Amino acid sequence: MLACAHRPPEELSVFRELRPDLGLGIGVVDIKRTEIETPEAIARAIERAEKLLGRGRVRDVHPDCGFWMLKRNIADGKMRALVQGRDLYLGRRSEAGPARL
Repeated sequence: MLACAHRPPEELSVFRELRPDLGLGIGVVDIKRTEIETPEAIARAIERAEKLLGRGRVRDVHPDCGFWMLKRNIADGKMRALVQGRDLYLGRRSEAGPARL
């Protein structure tokens, strides 16, 4: 599990050379900001990570860390966006072949 929503996406490329059978979980929701991500931004973050890591390497998506410091309504909004963004990504991937997250 990698907390990478707050980090430059290119940093993920260092993990590309790990054993290909190892799946990675990536943070796509930044808990350090109160702005709620759009589902489109989350889907793009997943696509970018898959492009950097290799097809099928992204196995889980999650927030960077816990939401304990955010107001409840913001945390709830970020979780809704996470689910919608994942679903958007999976819908796009299903056009190119099976995907799972």
